[in-house]
Amino acid sequence: MLSIIIIACVIVLFAMIIDLISGINKAKQRGEVRSSYGLKRSLNKFISYEGGMMIAACMDILIHFSNIYKLLKLEAIYGVPVVTCIVGLFLCIVEYRSIREKADEKTRNELQKVEEIAQKVINKEDLTSAMASALKQAILESKNNEE
Repeated sequence: MLSIIIIACVIVLFAMIIDLISGINKAKQRGEVRSSYGLKRSLNKFISYEGGMMIAACMDILIHFSNIYKLLKLEAIYGVPVVTCIVGLFLCIVEYRSIREKADEKTRNELQKVEEIAQKVINKEDLTSAMASALKQAILESKNNEE
């Protein structure tokens, strides 16, 4: 069981490394500066993912020692770290989706977020009155030019 847990943790680590390399390449494509902030986020992700894998492994060990599989007549999976494998599979799917995300999609998503924030910040009444006064001024200027 321990060897399967170690293999699952290494596979998740490998998926994170591939995602990190992919992220660095995406940043190069977008012309972004690669800083320590992104690497710090990767370190936080490593701690979260591998910490989650360790918790899943602890759950599997407790399940193994409590003989729940035998009580439930699931002897076929006795000794298999099922929780660790499920968590590892989920994390690998998350990393796969992150890798598949294209750089231009990421840019579009970020621009959409900026637009949403700008809409929240801008007061619609102020914008409407500013547009109305600009139109009035443009009409007055065009009338003055005609005379």
